[in-house]
Amino acid sequence: MTERRSQPSIEDLIQKALERVVTAGTHLSTAIDDVFAILRPSERLATDVRAALFAALRTRRQPDASGIQAPYHVFPAWLRSRLSDDHMQALLTDAPVSLRTNTLKTDRDSLLSALSPHEARPIAGSAVALTVQRPFGLFRTEAYRKGLFEQQDYSSQRVVPALAVEPGMRVVDACAGNGGKTLHLAAEMHNKGRIIALDPHEHKLAALRSRAARAGVTIVEPRVITSTKVVKRLADSADRVLIDAPCTGTGVIRRNPDILWHMTEEVLFDLLALQRDILRRNAAIVRAGGRLVYATCSLLPEEGEEQIRRFLGEAREFSLAEESRTDVTTTSDDGFYIAVLTRSGSA
Repeated sequence: MTERRSQPSIEDLIQKALERVVTAGTHLSTAIDDVFAILRPSERLATDVRAALFAALRTRRQPDASGIQAPYHVFPAWLRSRLSDDHMQALLTDAPVSLRTNTLKTDRDSLLSALSPHEARPIAGSAVALTVQRPFGLFRTEAYRKGLFEQQDYSSQRVVPALAVEPGMRVVDACAGNGGKTLHLAAEMHNKGRIIALDPHEHKLAALRSRAARAGVTIVEPRVITSTKVVKRLADSADRVLIDAPCTGTGVIRRNPDILWHMTEEVLFDLLALQRDILRRNAAIVRAGGRLVYATCSLLPEEGEEQIRRFLGEAREFSLAEESRTDVTTTSDDGFYIAVLTRSGSA
C-alpha cells in the first residue's frame, strides 16, 4: 500500500520560500509563485501568504555590531549609510498596485469599468494611470487577455512622457528588458514610427514580443545586444533614446524587499561602471537636436544626479533640460530619478 504524503503546512511553505530568498538568492516573485502553485490559494489566503513573506524579509536580519535596532537593522550597513531614517521607514511599507491603460485599445474610464470588481480607481493627474485595491486574479481577467492594461507603477509611468515622442519618430529603447516602457512608447506614438528595443538578454526580448502582440503594438523591433557593434551601428540615427538603466533598485524595495538581501556594495560599484558605459555608448545614438532620457529606480544620487553630472562633464554636446526625483517619503510610489538631456545642433 502506497503511503500518502501529507500536504505541507502553510507555515512550512512560507519558511521554505523565505530560506530560498535569503540563502539561495531566489527572486521573491519566483518563491511566491512556487508557494501558490502548491497551495492554489483563495484571494484572502494569497494576501496573507504574501504579507507574511514580506514581513519576514523586513525583520529577519539580526542587528549588526553597529547596534542599530529594529526596524532599520534589516538594511545592510552600506545602504543604511546612504539613506535617511525617513527613507528607510517609507521603504518598509507596502506599495500600491498601479496600472497603465493601453490607449491603443481602450480609454481609462472603460478600463475602470471593466476592472470594477478589483476596486480600480483613477490616479489624479494622469489620463491613463489607475490603482487597484483588490489585485488578486488581475491577470486572469478578460481585460488583461485583451491587452487593455499593463502593470506599471505610477512613478515609472512618468518616464516615457519625458521623452516627448511623436508619431512617426525613430526611437531607441536602450535597456528594453521585458518591454514595459517600450509598450508605453508605442502607445504615446499611436503605434506609428519605429522603436528599436535593445537588450542583452534574448529571453527578455521574447517576453517583450509576447506583450507587444497582446497590446496590439506593431512598431517594435527587438534586437539582442551581442556585441558593441549593435549599438555603434545606430550612431546618430534616433530622434529619441531612452536609457532605463540597470540599477540597485533601491527605489522599489517596497515591492521587492528581497533587494535588502541580494544587493551588496560591490554590486553597486559594478552597476555604476555599467551605467557610465551604457550612457556613453547609447548617447551617441541621439541625432543632433534629439533628446535622451536617463532613468533609474534608485534612491542613490550616485546612480542618478552624479552619473549625469559626470556624463555632462565629458559630453559637451549634451545639456540638461530637466531632472526630477520621486521621493518615497512623500508618496507611496516607487523612487525614480529622471534626467532629460538634449543634444545640440539642428535635426
